[in-house]
Amino acid sequence: MSLSDFLEQPDVRARFNQEFPKPRFNVKQEILASPPQGGNASLVGTAYDYLLRFYIKYLNPHAQDGGWVAGNALHYFQHIERNDLYEQAAMVIERAKQNYQTFLRDGQFTDELLKSSLLLAKLDAVYRIRYIHENLLAINDIDVQDLRNLVGLLNPEIFPATGNIVLNPSWADASLLVSGADGDLMIDDLLVDIKTLKKLSLGRREFNQLMGYYTLSFIAQKFQPNAIELTRLGIYFSRFGILYQFNVTEVLNPATFPEFLIWFTERAQQYSGFRLI
Repeated sequence: MSLSDFLEQPDVRARFNQEFPKPRFNVKQEILASPPQGGNASLVGTAYDYLLRFYIKYLNPHAQDGGWVAGNALHYFQHIERNDLYEQAAMVIERAKQNYQTFLRDGQFTDELLKSSLLLAKLDAVYRIRYIHENLLAINDIDVQDLRNLVGLLNPEIFPATGNIVLNPSWADASLLVSGADGDLMIDDLLVDIKTLKKLSLGRREFNQLMGYYTLSFIAQKFQPNAIELTRLGIYFSRFGILYQFNVTEVLNPATFPEFLIWFTERAQQYSGFRLI
């Protein structure tokens, strides 16, 4: 279970659709890095999430790192007593750490780093959806080239920051309301979701995900005095090299949001069984 699963509940989806009107999306551009045939688009998308966060850390050494979700796969393999996969996973993480540290020094997207990101993505899926690749070390060269094309679009001017940067942000106990939720990137008061999609559009599903993160961040402010107050939400469309963003005030109704927060908290507690103190 996760925030994504929670948002797919019919009554939850309907309430979000009622509470938050989608902002206008008038961005138009041709795709710059089309997914190649024979690749694994889902795996590449998760691998790219890691690479973009690596890149942001390279540009901003002071960025706070929330850690790698992939590391949680080790505990799962221990739990199901798959020592063979545990050893493979441990090797993947150790090599990834080495390649990451090299990248932080020289900023070069080597094939070794791209491959490490794909293997981390496999471990990510183990933790998030319990999907196990029997050969965790297998690499598809088509996916490596897809990532090479994607990182070629990165532009440091797209991600300016004046202060706080958080990689893989989560929202303490508030996230436990939906059995876990972690965002991709927080830059000052902007939360960015990374999407490696071949269509440039703001779907209701993607928009509700952003509003779910915002709601959790708002609840978390009661428990984290230093929590960053989000005022902007956005999506980085990696295949287009575009960062789209909007102000929260465009979609939030201050007259109805307090009641929505009460409903959200109660419904989420029912969903996860976790209760806020």
